[in-house]
Amino acid sequence: MSTETPLSGKTALVTGGGRGIGRGIAHELARAGADVVVADTDTVDSAHNQYDDTDLAGYAAAQEVAGEIEDLGRSSMAVDCDVTHWDDVQSTVGAAIDEFGAVDVLVNNAGVITAAFIQNIDEDEWDAVLDTNLKGVFLCSKAVVPHMMEREEGAIINTASIAGKMGFGGLAHYCASKWGNIGFTKSLAAELARYGVTVNAICPGIVDTAMWQNVLNDFMDRPYQDSVEAMIPLGHDQSPEEMGELAVYFATNPNVTGQAVNVDGGARM
Repeated sequence: MSTETPLSGKTALVTGGGRGIGRGIAHELARAGADVVVADTDTVDSAHNQYDDTDLAGYAAAQEVAGEIEDLGRSSMAVDCDVTHWDDVQSTVGAAIDEFGAVDVLVNNAGVITAAFIQNIDEDEWDAVLDTNLKGVFLCSKAVVPHMMEREEGAIINTASIAGKMGFGGLAHYCASKWGNIGFTKSLAAELARYGVTVNAICPGIVDTAMWQNVLNDFMDRPYQDSVEAMIPLGHDQSPEEMGELAVYFATNPNVTGQAVNVDGGARM
């Protein structure tokens, strides 16, 4: 692990930061020197996030991660934020700016997943996935963009997926949300480049989280490790912290924008 702190004096806001990939990203940003606002929520409908069965979830998980970041010697605070609600998002961004003076890095990581074939997806399930995975990215970006434009600097980092570049049976709603995420990333990058604000996307493959272990064990009807070895040329899954390493790169490189980079062990070459 590098001891450099290129993000010293910067503040990052990470949505869905209480667990999984968000937790790994929050940790890596803190290790790179950033203070971190950890946003998560207790209000996600568990019926529409069927594969997240972590023992500690939502705001309580965000509080725990904030404590871990403080143990790393950075400042942090936890916020209960439902990214599908504009009032929540505005309040969260306002609280971050009030506490730390700026939001230098926004990580749109909050996401949900279910697996079902199209004939079994009802409208509520479709809306729940698209609202969190795509509308949430729009709302959080909309809230921070004026602040970043005024300061003429900033980085927006979206957690997309290789599912935003491919199609998977049983994941039409999830794939649609991630294809939309990447399209949004590239379009917003074009809008904001003149203001010195970068916008990029991380595209994980199979990440070592409870969510993906449960998805693959259930829907693929074979043990998790068998799926990993069959789908990933390098033969192993990726870690949340490896997603965080790419987030640090995006947050510190002002000449990279509009990119959607795979971190997937070669699953999509």
